[in-house]
Amino acid sequence: MQDVVTAVNLTQKLRKARKAGAVVEVRMVREVPLVDHAPTWLNTIESGLTWKLGCDTDRAVMEVFNGLPHEVQRRLEFSPDGPMFWAARARFWQQKLRPVLPSKTYHAVMALLANWYAHCLRMRKVGVTV
Repeated sequence: MQDVVTAVNLTQKLRKARKAGAVVEVRMVREVPLVDHAPTWLNTIESGLTWKLGCDTDRAVMEVFNGLPHEVQRRLEFSPDGPMFWAARARFWQQKLRPVLPSKTYHAVMALLANWYAHCLRMRKVGVTV
């Protein structure tokens, strides 16, 4: 019965809209469920790099990521848009990692990230999206 009432109401609204001069188009719409996941370390470009330095290093950097505010984690899931944003991202990781990682590990991580960021900038310069 509810379907009939909905159809009648819809028909009335369509007729009023057409009389008012509106062009009406009827389309089939399906609801797609949206899964809003929490940001995760694995969704960042850095996670694809730090594992190369070993499990302990990867875990240490992941713990730093997990300690960040939700909004910052979400922003880190996307690559930067322009050169200045890549540099800002490198400075961000410098500030976050230097106090918590041993010096040798910190330098290895930052060298790896800086190398990758430079690679991404070179690729974008020639028109390849990374």
